[in-house]
Amino acid sequence: MADSIVDAGDGRALVATDQRKGDVISPTRAVLTLSKSMFNAGCFSLPYAWKLGGLWTSFVLTFFIAGFNWYGNHILVRSSQHLAKKTEKSALDYGHFAKKVCDHSSIGFLQRNSKSVMAIVNVTILFYQLGMCSVAILFISDNMVNLLGDYFTGTFHEKMVIMASIATVFILITNMFTEMRIISVFAMVSSVFFLIGTAVIMQYTVQRPNQWASLPSSTNFTDTIVFIGMSMYAFEGQTMILPVENKLATPEDFLSRFGVLPTTMSLCTIFMVALGFYGYTGFGDAIAPTITTNVPKIGLYSAVNVCLMLQSMLGHSIAMYVVFDMFYKGFQRKFLMRFPNTNKQFIDKSFRIFWVLLTYFMAILIPKLEIMIPLVGVTSGTLCALVYPPLFQIITFWEDWKLEMSPRHRWFRIGINVTVMCIGFFAIGAGLYANVLQISKTFFSP
Repeated sequence: MADSIVDAGDGRALVATDQRKGDVISPTRAVLTLSKSMFNAGCFSLPYAWKLGGLWTSFVLTFFIAGFNWYGNHILVRSSQHLAKKTEKSALDYGHFAKKVCDHSSIGFLQRNSKSVMAIVNVTILFYQLGMCSVAILFISDNMVNLLGDYFTGTFHEKMVIMASIATVFILITNMFTEMRIISVFAMVSSVFFLIGTAVIMQYTVQRPNQWASLPSSTNFTDTIVFIGMSMYAFEGQTMILPVENKLATPEDFLSRFGVLPTTMSLCTIFMVALGFYGYTGFGDAIAPTITTNVPKIGLYSAVNVCLMLQSMLGHSIAMYVVFDMFYKGFQRKFLMRFPNTNKQFIDKSFRIFWVLLTYFMAILIPKLEIMIPLVGVTSGTLCALVYPPLFQIITFWEDWKLEMSPRHRWFRIGINVTVMCIGFFAIGAGLYANVLQISKTFFSP
């Protein structure tokens, strides 16, 4: 049913079936890379998010959030592939896709302001990626303090700064690589560490007395909206969809029935439901903002921290790839126009170092970053998943739908997309309200 709604009457103008060449990856690597972009530090806050939303409310809403993300990702790629074919491009990143949507629309206002639309989309994605990378550093440093903090003196924040500084040295090294083929290897290695750490956490959690019968099925409106923001943030891969599709050797395998996107979204949904459910029911009200700190620091369990820190270090470079992929070429071109004799390798490495250090300073200087991050999830994440894709699909296929569909069918398709956008705007508005209340409570309460 979902496939027929998404696929019918979209022009079927996909990227040509002949394989891409150069820096490309296989469907298996694409699944691992995209999965890794979603399996990240935000996942380990899901049990705490379920506490905010209530057990059964969170259970049901997680499937809805996953479904809406899946739909948004699907129509985003469908529209991008259609425009890539139309403009004879091999691939389009999110920002240039937005520009092409406006350039090829029949609306004069959009044509005149296509660069502004591209800038808005790029800024949205930039904030989202920087937020994710900052939280990765925060996650690593918190776990290092949890594991090694007893060997250092000073306040918790001072220890955190030391650990974040150490982690950033290794993160800088992993961010020096430019090719998706190498990033996909990082994703595979990172996935191994992630699976080992998660398996140990789940093994410890399921051995505890399950408290599901005594936990509230729902909570209040404010906490539920914060849960939605944290869950949207847990599906961190929205902005990696097009970069991965752009590097897939056989782009038609991305949206096929058992292709990259369906496989990835199914795996992620099952994993996130399992982690949220068993994590919350295992620890109940004692669940910490990050479940890794609920696990003992002795024996085998101490290896959890190490595995998850390593996967976050590698995951940082996967998230930053989006920033480099979208902004570096334009930055290099403008920099060389001004300083033509500058070495290109120097420009490349300096550009990367700047953005990595920015995420480092965000992690150590912004108070209570872990509380503010749901704002990123519920704004930038929701825009990328639930607002931009349906809007751009309507604009992209407007003329095709008029030729290929009956008026009733066409307005049905438009109605679905408008409904998704309305849900997205509601989530953004309610999320801003709920998260501002949460931040005010944290910073201004005695």
